[in-house]
Amino acid sequence: MTTPPETPENYDACICSSCPSYPGDDKVLYCGRGKSDKKINPEGCICPQGCPIFSQYKLNSMYYCMGGKAK
Repeated sequence: MTTPPETPENYDACICSSCPSYPGDDKVLYCGRGKSDKKINPEGCICPQGCPIFSQYKLNSMYYCMGGKAK
């Protein structure tokens, strides 16, 4: 597992804004940049089900918006 870099390609591929738990803070790529400053209502995490960043960087956790970036 590697922390995804903050690149334009990764921002474009990120699916955070489609997540039911998305906090609506106009930010994405929490796995690479860190957790949200907003309160998260955990309603499901879609990272393992279809995020290309999740599979490309072999991530193995969920709710990066709550817990912070992948390490």
